[in-house]
Amino acid sequence: MKINLSMRELVSRLSTTLKTAIALSVLTACTANDSVSLTSNISNTSGVLLESQTKITDGALHFDGKKLNHNTFENPSKSQAYDYFFGRNISAHGDAVKPYKHFVFMTWYKGGKEERNVMLSRFNTKTGVVKTIQFPHRHTGFRGDPLVGESHNTIGLAVSPLNGTIHMVYDMHAYVDDDETGRFKGRFVDDFFRYSFSVAGAADVPDDEFTLEQFVKDTSELSQGADDYKHLTMTGNLQDKENFSALTYPKFYTSDDGELLHYMRWGGNNNGAYYFNKYDAKNQKWTRFTPFNHKDQKTHGNAYNWGLYGQMKYINGKLRVGFQQRSANNDDRFKYQNGVYYAYSDHPDGLGNWKNVDGEDMTWPLVNSDEIKIFEPGDYIDHTAPNSVHIVTGFDWTVTENDDVHFITHVRSTDTKRSDYKEVSIHAFKPANAVDFTITTDFTGADSIYTSGDSIFIIGLKNGYPFVEKAKGGSNDFEVVYQQASGVKFDHGTIHIENGKAYYYLMEKGAGNALPLHLQVIDLGVTE
Repeated sequence: MKINLSMRELVSRLSTTLKTAIALSVLTACTANDSVSLTSNISNTSGVLLESQTKITDGALHFDGKKLNHNTFENPSKSQAYDYFFGRNISAHGDAVKPYKHFVFMTWYKGGKEERNVMLSRFNTKTGVVKTIQFPHRHTGFRGDPLVGESHNTIGLAVSPLNGTIHMVYDMHAYVDDDETGRFKGRFVDDFFRYSFSVAGAADVPDDEFTLEQFVKDTSELSQGADDYKHLTMTGNLQDKENFSALTYPKFYTSDDGELLHYMRWGGNNNGAYYFNKYDAKNQKWTRFTPFNHKDQKTHGNAYNWGLYGQMKYINGKLRVGFQQRSANNDDRFKYQNGVYYAYSDHPDGLGNWKNVDGEDMTWPLVNSDEIKIFEPGDYIDHTAPNSVHIVTGFDWTVTENDDVHFITHVRSTDTKRSDYKEVSIHAFKPANAVDFTITTDFTGADSIYTSGDSIFIIGLKNGYPFVEKAKGGSNDFEVVYQQASGVKFDHGTIHIENGKAYYYLMEKGAGNALPLHLQVIDLGVTE
């Protein structure tokens, strides 16, 4: 029998494990400065493959000093070490990476401690060029002190597929127009919201034209000078400025029709609301914010105030919300969060028709979170004393294109030294058309869960190297389908998934407050 196979056909018959090994050997053989493309070397007709790895910069901001608290933040180090509040990560963190046509856009802060500029990089996959724009604005720091890094001040990024405009909301954590005696000591008067945007078509310009001149300056009466690219509202109307106060955690989404949606949290940790708005590409203007839920819930008849820890997402054709609640009741058994809550809207812009997981109408804007509660992770630990149950990390959710709904969360005893200490990772999922959720503790835990097509994925770092676990939507049958074993070691990263590819934006392991960033593009082996 005569065998006549092309090289591509032969490669396509290799196992997923072997293909990954070949990809890694090619990657390791290349220098750290190369943009490595693996699509011509490896067939990706099946399995998960590393498509490319590209260095974006050698010097992004990272917090390498001491973690401060409310008793120490007023006395930060004045040395080179960059002390911080909350967490160490500010670059390759948050809503920082978005693909658009044959480009990938990434935001970051410039390192080190004395720099801190807002940065925007564009990787052109056709030319291999990474072009970076430096903005005049520098990271504000915790409560306006540049000597204290603030990990919550992430940069949200979007590119409109309808007109090629670039949008960035950045560097704020519930800032308000405060007076001299307030919490922020007058540091954010007329500077409590930071929004930058480009002219139409800026996302598509040639590499040599991708410059700061593509962005629109603030020439309003509140402009801070000739180099001010920060706008105090997204509507362009300063009369709307109070609608843009006290906001945190910007996140952008693109609808199936190419419309840009954006949401932020208004308020604080135990008294907050999700607010969202929409971009009108034709008129190049954003709407004012609309609430998903009311803040100050007690004034609307609820027994207590509460905040949200989770995300609003546009996923599988709908605007959805999934979160855990942080109650203002400090005497219950939960130290921080509790519960799993979920809702979605059947309105294309989320302006009504909000429902719970069973498709039943809910109050909108929401006041009583119990209307959309699914289950209580705290019930998996038998502690009843006040503040004895600790739920903070490991929460996320997703919905597949088949409408399988998945939640992950993690719960433990607050006191790690108690004799009956317990720690549990939970995966709750409801396959499409199922009546009830399946809740299992046979789950190793994760920080995030993703979907592409009808599959779900856990993507992260193990010993500094990226890995991918995959399962069929509506199941808990995860298996490792990709594990890098050599090359650059990474400290952390953030992920965006689109068209069957994971754009994994990563910070390299290292010392100091200026560290390299890389972009990995991983083909997830699915068809959307």
